[in-house]
Amino acid sequence: MNSPPIVSPQEWETAREKLLAKEKELTHARDALAAGRRRMPRMAVEKDYAFEGPNGPASLLDVFDGRRQLVVYRFFFEPGVA
Repeated sequence: MNSPPIVSPQEWETAREKLLAKEKELTHARDALAAGRRRMPRMAVEKDYAFEGPNGPASLLDVFDGRRQLVVYRFFFEPGVA
């Protein structure tokens, strides 16, 4: 692997400014993508899903527990893991 060259402070600053401009461009693109994701249309959930909660069976609406968003973690365990 080749190491980057040793340069003067002025050359380093110029290179840093170019990289910063690219970083800002990427940030703006990522922000635009995230905004597009938030504007995606929604779908109605028409199936009655049932989950096993700490207090027994729970519907999807029950799992939300009055909140607008739900974060779900899904773990895959090999057979026999409890």
